[in-house]
Amino acid sequence: MNNMKQILLSVVTLLSVGIVSCSSEDEEILNVVSPVPNEVRSSGDNGNGNNGSGNGTGGTTTGDGESSATATKYTDSNGDVAYVPAQFQVSNKAGEQTIRTGLVVIAPDGSEYVWVSTKQTPLKTRDFGSYFSGGSLSGYQDEATLPAYQSMVESVAHYGGFYIGRYEASYGSGSSLADYVPASKPVTANQSGRIWVQFSPQDATVACENLYRNNPTVQGFFLWGCNWDTTLQWLVDTGNKTYEEVAINSTSWGNYSNDDFSPNARGNYTGAYEEAKANNIYDLAGNNWEWTQERYGSSYVMRSGGYNLMGGSCPGNLYPAAIRDPLPGNNHHPNVCFRTGLFILPSDGTGDDTAGIRPVTM
Repeated sequence: MNNMKQILLSVVTLLSVGIVSCSSEDEEILNVVSPVPNEVRSSGDNGNGNNGSGNGTGGTTTGDGESSATATKYTDSNGDVAYVPAQFQVSNKAGEQTIRTGLVVIAPDGSEYVWVSTKQTPLKTRDFGSYFSGGSLSGYQDEATLPAYQSMVESVAHYGGFYIGRYEASYGSGSSLADYVPASKPVTANQSGRIWVQFSPQDATVACENLYRNNPTVQGFFLWGCNWDTTLQWLVDTGNKTYEEVAINSTSWGNYSNDDFSPNARGNYTGAYEEAKANNIYDLAGNNWEWTQERYGSSYVMRSGGYNLMGGSCPGNLYPAAIRDPLPGNNHHPNVCFRTGLFILPSDGTGDDTAGIRPVTM
């Protein structure tokens, strides 16, 4: 992580007092003055909703073509707000500019991300009642003392959301662990690439933090359990999926051994089936199991279910998207991948912006 971002993480550990946070999922996000000055408005889902206003596609460059040092406040046709990192663009494809149905942004490397909005601050894990071996949520936890976790939670509390990879992670660039960078791009029969499997959660953490290291407006991260749960709750809240479809039986929208749309598709691809898309996110149910940073004792927790695991088939009625399955973190499994996340950094990129990131009581 570069020095600018490291300063952010250091400052977070010092912020320990004074916020008013929403403890109820039904409360509105507190209105705060955004430190992000640029604002653009979507023209709606007509295929021409690139949020430019004469200052470059996505509103992320200044009028003279220089890169902006701040993220861009994006307001869609419903009046909902998201923040677009500098040098990122809002997709100009129909159906990809509305926040409630999945705002898609495109990074400089072509990776695609979807904004997940939330009223829950601070973020927390949610009990969907789906456990591989029974049990309860009390045994599962995110490591809330980590500076990176605290930075993410504070960013979400202020900006009202985070980005999740639109696709399961694939190999992007890099030649060693120190500089590996994952991608969030489709991998299909017609679009080359390789899903990133046989990789430990510890290595995934490093790889995700390598994302866009020279961009002072955004930080890459490896998803925690609270991000996964918040994404599933967002699908339910927006009416895209029912509680039963995310927590009990995900067969209708996931690549499982018993679905009706992906015969013999054993998780080699991501983004291959429109049936496996929810609010513009692909393969959140089934396909490959996905590591998260959530812990169960010394094990890391897998989510999403998958087409198979360890040679056994996985039907969507037994392994729904909300499933929690702990596995030792040193396991490099061919059916387990991961998904990237991004959160917005304060406008000056240093974390020394108390109006932008308010402290969160954990």
